[in-house]
Amino acid sequence: MEKTEGFYDLCIPYEQDEKILREIVKEALRLGYKTIAIDQLYDHSKRDVTKRTPDIFPAPTILKKLEDEFKNQVKILKRLTIIYVDVGIAHAMTNSQNLRMYNIIAGQPKTDGALTHCCTSFSGDLVTFDMETRVKLLVNRKAYQMAVKRGMFFEIKYGPATKDYCIRKDMIKLAHNYCVRGKSRNIIFSSGAKNAFELRGPYDVANLSYIFGLSEDQGKNAVDKSCRQLFLRAESRRTGKTIMTLKASGPVVFSNISEEEEEMHDYKQRCYDFSTVKDESESDSLEQPSKKKLKLL
Repeated sequence: MEKTEGFYDLCIPYEQDEKILREIVKEALRLGYKTIAIDQLYDHSKRDVTKRTPDIFPAPTILKKLEDEFKNQVKILKRLTIIYVDVGIAHAMTNSQNLRMYNIIAGQPKTDGALTHCCTSFSGDLVTFDMETRVKLLVNRKAYQMAVKRGMFFEIKYGPATKDYCIRKDMIKLAHNYCVRGKSRNIIFSSGAKNAFELRGPYDVANLSYIFGLSEDQGKNAVDKSCRQLFLRAESRRTGKTIMTLKASGPVVFSNISEEEEEMHDYKQRCYDFSTVKDESESDSLEQPSKKKLKLL
């Protein structure tokens, strides 16, 4: 499994111009980010139905030069955001081999039905929205709780809000909806930055929790701990069932006694020791008067 370190920015849109992408990565590194994800988009609603391909999802773009340049400085992950309108995407995701090449799979629903499916049955890791499209979808309480139970996370992008007041207002409304429906559980902050100017430092991003209705700890976790949990969840989805080999550094003791039985045994032993000490003290007190009587006689 790949190792990652905080802080995290799990949404940097892919740019064909490597100069722009390199500037964004350099700025992210300067601000203190150690793990970033390059995001590719795939719009399932605009696919060509007449063409039949074995895998409709694109393979991840190879960023060999960028990875070699920032090796041992920042970890670069691969992410795919799937835009869809109906549940027909589920069958295509089940049979896809290219999806396994991505570290993170995000779903971007465009309808209420797609949003419900994304929270309850989507075979991905993340639920996100594009605030620039002005598609106003709000998750209900039941779907939110189901998504949290499945280990899904919800993403809030702050980058587009730096350019437009209307986008900023819609983003705050979306964040407060998460707060009301599910107490802002499983929330992560990402930049979605298309240039270096839209990036902000991790501590500045964590302070957005006061605006979005999150607690101080939730704001810090949204750029660190929650992102790490999201990555581990995505790795478990990719690998499936695996076999682990554990090597012990000391003696290993196997016991068939459960913890409750062991605690009960210790409790009985303590009671027995206490009763034994009490009996000995009582016997000593009874012997002392008899000795005094013998002396008087």
